[in-house]
Amino acid sequence: MFSNLLSRNLKSVASNAVWICIVGYFLFHIFSGARGAVSWAKLSYESDRLERELLSLKEENAFLENKIKLIRDDNLDLDLLEEQARNLLGMTNENDLVILLPHE
Repeated sequence: MFSNLLSRNLKSVASNAVWICIVGYFLFHIFSGARGAVSWAKLSYESDRLERELLSLKEENAFLENKIKLIRDDNLDLDLLEEQARNLLGMTNENDLVILLPHE
């Protein structure tokens, strides 16, 4: 009778240990796996960062496109052309006031 009781207890403990291992395996992969919660959070953060960078690059692109539009032959802005020529050649007039702004 004692060996029968011990046998049933060992089977019960072994069965519970197997189930605990199975549940633990899945819980581990839910949180730490390649498609788990931690990986999802990292990908979400990276996605947000890249979207902000894309928005910044789109704004810079729009600014540069506007500048290019002002320099084209059909719509030439003489003030902008003069400014670009002075910047390129490094020349200023003695009456010019030069204000250097930090590059953003």
